[in-house]
Amino acid sequence: MSSKANANAQRFELEQTLMAIGLRPTSYRALMLLPLIYVAWADGKMEHVEVERIRRFAAENLHLTPDTSAVLDNWLKEAPSQQYVEQGLRGLLGVAVDEDFLEVDVAELPDLLLHAEGIARATADALNDPNAVTPEEEVALGEIARLLEVDGGATWKCVLDALRTHYPPKSE
Repeated sequence: MSSKANANAQRFELEQTLMAIGLRPTSYRALMLLPLIYVAWADGKMEHVEVERIRRFAAENLHLTPDTSAVLDNWLKEAPSQQYVEQGLRGLLGVAVDEDFLEVDVAELPDLLLHAEGIARATADALNDPNAVTPEEEVALGEIARLLEVDGGATWKCVLDALRTHYPPKSE
């Protein structure tokens, strides 16, 4: 099979995968919200502050069409399944690396991980507190980094925990 035929077959498979999870070409860019959605739902609930931040990110970073808005509304109402998230994140990577898709640039993927961590730190009790990241959110951030093939590094919570372990405060 020629490289062009192989690329066409991969693109067709990607389009079929995205169609299977309810996305059409007019809503592919909504995939950029999936990492944020996944982290927000990781602890089993979607907090009001998370909804606000996700909607603000969408308004500032996406051209919200009726299709992308409908996808977002569904994700905010009901947590996507683990299988859905995995397919969606693989689809997001596929759309980003395929030069024929102009919806997402591969250079945007690392920033999505940072925004997802920001969502994890956004709780009603501790807005932007690195210690607010739950163990479930840590796992979700690791999965996002793995599936998007982005070096996620360590969250601020992990860095702070490591510093506390290595450098405990001196007692007087």
